[in-house]
Amino acid sequence: MALRNPVNYRQYRGHQRVTGPDTEPVTADEVKEQLELDTSDTSIDTRLELYIAAAREQAEAVTGLALITQTWKLTLDHWPNAGEPWWDGVRQGAITDLYHHGRPSDILLPRYPLQSVDSVTADGDNVTVADTFIEDTQQQPGRLVIKRGAAWPVVLDNANGVEIEYTAGYGDNASDVHATIRLALIQMAAHMFEHRGDGCTSEDAYRKSGAKAMLDRYKAYEL
Repeated sequence: MALRNPVNYRQYRGHQRVTGPDTEPVTADEVKEQLELDTSDTSIDTRLELYIAAAREQAEAVTGLALITQTWKLTLDHWPNAGEPWWDGVRQGAITDLYHHGRPSDILLPRYPLQSVDSVTADGDNVTVADTFIEDTQQQPGRLVIKRGAAWPVVLDNANGVEIEYTAGYGDNASDVHATIRLALIQMAAHMFEHRGDGCTSEDAYRKSGAKAMLDRYKAYEL
């Protein structure tokens, strides 16, 4: 009888959106202009707004971006350690993917650009972020870096012992988002409208509308 490796109950990682954006980066009228439709005809606005939301979610999921301001929660079972697997809801990788170059001194926050780290708790206890960490909003993805001489807050061997809530996005308004990104979303939404009923998905629109070529430059790569 073969023996299984024991399950390491500290291996799980969670990442979920807490608060979504208050608006979309593009409007139904902008998509209608792309389609050369009458902008005064509001009968298709609800459908176009759905396509816009689907396009934005697809673009964010593929690139790792957060476009309009939104909040996220990263949940860890423990602070940086060995290269154990984690799951962010999109892809699986090593926990070191969350640490800059694998160094156990900082944690990458998956959605970017990072605006702020709003709260950190360890075993349910609030951690004073300014006393323990540096918020690096310059890098993409942003980082939570432990200060020199500071110690990781105590976390017992519990599930979801560490919770980090943070705010990411270019800003509160559509005008804060780069023009190239906005154009990519317009093209995706227009493509889905033109191919409605053909089984076209947001992934199809991302690849076939030209959006992928425009958005690839915004993906963060380790150097």
